[in-house]
Amino acid sequence: MSKSDTPPFRMIVEKGPRLAPATSGDAERLDTWRAGSQVNVTFVRDGSRPMERKWWAILGLVVDRCNVPWSAKEQASEAVKLSLGIVHYGKTVNGNFMQWPKSLTELSDPELDEAVRDMMYLLHRMTGVDPETLKKEAKVEDEHSSPAESPADEGSDTAASSPSSVAANPSSAQAETSEAGSDNMGETKKEPASADAGEWLKTFAKAIIGAIGPDETVVVNQSKGLFVEGLTDAVRAKARSVTNYARACCRGEIELADCRETIAGVVGCDEKELAS
Repeated sequence: MSKSDTPPFRMIVEKGPRLAPATSGDAERLDTWRAGSQVNVTFVRDGSRPMERKWWAILGLVVDRCNVPWSAKEQASEAVKLSLGIVHYGKTVNGNFMQWPKSLTELSDPELDEAVRDMMYLLHRMTGVDPETLKKEAKVEDEHSSPAESPADEGSDTAASSPSSVAANPSSAQAETSEAGSDNMGETKKEPASADAGEWLKTFAKAIIGAIGPDETVVVNQSKGLFVEGLTDAVRAKARSVTNYARACCRGEIELADCRETIAGVVGCDEKELAS
C-alpha cells in the first residue's frame, strides 16, 4: 500500500501552534515521511452527524449504567470498533501486521448506520439491555447534546487498545468484548460439541479464505451459511474477525498473504492447516 493509498492521519491541534499524532499508529506512519517534506492538510472536525452523536450517547449510557470492562466511552468506542472490524490494516516499519480503529468520519452514512446497529447488538449480548431501550434512552440524551460535545473519535487519554497491542494479538480486542456474531450472520444450524469448536473454526476459516475475491458479498454469504448454534462468545468473536479480515482483503485493504497469516493467528493454527 503506497503512501497515497493510506488513510488520513489522525492529528491533535496543540499549542505552538503544532499538530501532534493522535495515536501511536499515526506517529509511526508519520515517521516514514522524510523530515522537511511539504504536505497539504485538510481539517475535518469529528462528531457532526446525528448517528455519530447517537454512537457516543449510547456508549456513554452503557459505560455509566452497565457492568462493562470500560471506564470511559472513548475506551469503549475503540474496543467496539476493533471488535466489529471497523479498522484499517497495515504493517509496522518492522513488517509486523497491525490494525487500528477507523474514525467514524471515515464511514459513509450507510456504513455508520450499520455500525451503530451492530454496536447495539454487541452491547445487548454483553449487558442484556434491549437495543430498543438503548435507542430510546440515547435519543433522550442526544436531544440535549450538540456536535461539539462528541469526544474526539480516537487519540484520547483512555486506555484503549493501541495499534501495537493489536499487532501483537490481533484477536485481543474481539476477545475483550466477548462478542462475535451480528444479526446479519444468517440463520443458525445444529449445535457443535465444544470439543469440535476448534475444528469448526478451522473449517470456517478455510471456507472464508476460499471465498475471497473481488466481490465481498461472497464472503458474507459464505459466513451466513456456515454459522451454527452453540458457539461460545470467544469462538463467535474469532469467526467474526476472520470474516472481517477476508472482507478487507476483498476490498484490497490487506494483501491475501497477510490475510491468510492473520486469520491463522486468529484461529490459533498453522497457516498450512488452512490450505485448500
